[in-house]
Amino acid sequence: MNYLTATLGSLSLLAIVYALYILANLSRRYGEVIRMPPYYRGFYVAMGLVAIAFISHLMRDMVILAPDQGSALLDKDWFYLSSYYAPLALAVTLAIGIAWRYWSWILKEQQG
Repeated sequence: MNYLTATLGSLSLLAIVYALYILANLSRRYGEVIRMPPYYRGFYVAMGLVAIAFISHLMRDMVILAPDQGSALLDKDWFYLSSYYAPLALAVTLAIGIAWRYWSWILKEQQG
């Protein structure tokens, strides 16, 4: 991994946070119109989980950019698994479920 891909990887996580923010606002407005329970708040939980993954990715980038300064903890695979992959997978799963709850009617309209 080089400097460019390390930086772009971190920026892509911020893009996911922004996309989840847009989905949260659209779902909130749609939910208000049809008087749906506020499931959109789950998008904010997903944004927090992606933020945890972002911080973990930044920590990993720092070790890549300055390997002699890195902590031994950051070299462990289980640390990256529990602080990056698990929150990111949980956030995506949660966001897909909530988006399906709000926006599945679009697919039904296409079929019928």
